[in-house]
Amino acid sequence: MTQTDKPNHVPPHDGRGASRRARLCLFLSALATASLAPLAIAHAADAEALLKEGKQLVSDKKYDEACPKIAEAYKLSPSPATLLELALCHEKQGKLATAWGEMLDAEAEARKAARADIETRARANSKALEPKLPRVTVTVAANTPGIEIAIDGQKIDLGALGKGRPVDPGEHKIVATAPGRKPWETTLSLKQAERKTVVVPALAEDANAASSSDKPAGGESGATAQAGGTTKTDTTTGGGAAVDTKPKDKPEEPDDGKGPIHRAKRLVVDVGAFGGGQLFLGGGSVDALSALTYEYRITYPLGGEAAEYKACDASACYATVDPAIGVPVGGQVFVGYALSEKLHVGGRFFGSYLVTGGYSLLVGPALSVRVNDRLWIGGTLAVGFGGQNATINGARGEVPSEWAELNGGDEVELLLSRTIPEENETGFGFSFGAAVEVSYTLAEFGKGKSITTGSLVASAWPTFLKTWDGYAIALPIGVGYRFH
Repeated sequence: MTQTDKPNHVPPHDGRGASRRARLCLFLSALATASLAPLAIAHAADAEALLKEGKQLVSDKKYDEACPKIAEAYKLSPSPATLLELALCHEKQGKLATAWGEMLDAEAEARKAARADIETRARANSKALEPKLPRVTVTVAANTPGIEIAIDGQKIDLGALGKGRPVDPGEHKIVATAPGRKPWETTLSLKQAERKTVVVPALAEDANAASSSDKPAGGESGATAQAGGTTKTDTTTGGGAAVDTKPKDKPEEPDDGKGPIHRAKRLVVDVGAFGGGQLFLGGGSVDALSALTYEYRITYPLGGEAAEYKACDASACYATVDPAIGVPVGGQVFVGYALSEKLHVGGRFFGSYLVTGGYSLLVGPALSVRVNDRLWIGGTLAVGFGGQNATINGARGEVPSEWAELNGGDEVELLLSRTIPEENETGFGFSFGAAVEVSYTLAEFGKGKSITTGSLVASAWPTFLKTWDGYAIALPIGVGYRFH
């Protein structure tokens, strides 16, 4: 066999090369692990020291110093327990929405790490914190193409419009932008558990942006500028028609069914009707008593006693009556001013006719405070007068002060005449007291721009009065409309 006839020789594959490569990779991996282990241990030690220091600062109520240290500890050695400690620190610092989000993350991390104790703690703390969160709801008055809305520089998902977004207590800046439109921004401040709604108006057209985008590359030959810059020539249609580019008036905000904006610095008028019950105790003036005379004892300067007779009138005599229940039907009017979105101050008038006989007229300064989206609490310091039918059980006459000791007091009892009716209207005379307002919003209308914007409310006004010679307690309940 010649040299050229020898077959090609292929060395047998015994796997020894692959084995060597596997051993090399294993060696390099072990080497990397060994080199990184001291670094991981150092990070864990630093994290533990930072966490311990942060917890001590929390105990000392130095939250502004504590939270950054706990955050750095979590960065060096992430764990759900450290994240929960950071959340609790932020809660004490007043960053409620930040803390709430971290609690939810800590719960999820603890679930993955099978840390049931941390998961339970995080869930309990987040549920307890949730009712305290301030929330801002952002809506838009018009659908503007390309609109972007940001709260404190963080863009929000347009799909979340109309939903309450948790934020930290304090001031927040809301900015809305869109291509070819002027940016819009506003600032609002929220307290713990407070809820506010921000309506982004239709963004005005930006004339500068529109002119720069419409200007051809070769200059202004493609557009004919009109006086005032309010029209341009449409060269694309070939007809040279003038197209109005003047910004349109801002459209009215649509009624989205979410109720009015309770604006501050404006007139507030509340008008309503009511019915209820009224309890009268004590006594008061009765016109029929003016036909009576009464007597009291006096002494002469030279000695001796005698009887003095005096005619009854409204200032000298009053009737005492059995407790009487009346049924008032009437109305109330509040006229005031909104010092803020939640505080209205002004004056309130109550007027009622008692279907059981009598009347009541009261007026005084009042305030009304919005506790939440639907509940209002307030009060009125009331003065006025009135009368109520009651059963007369006696009468008393006034004794001059110089003869009070001789007559056993400053009043004497009268003998009632048969001409005095058994039941009669007893006048309150001058009365003073207070009425408490409890109002619940049934429905809201408008968006704060028209005079019809307001709320339909159901109200109760527990009222306590000191009359001239007795007491009156009333509970009017009714409905009204508050224009605000």
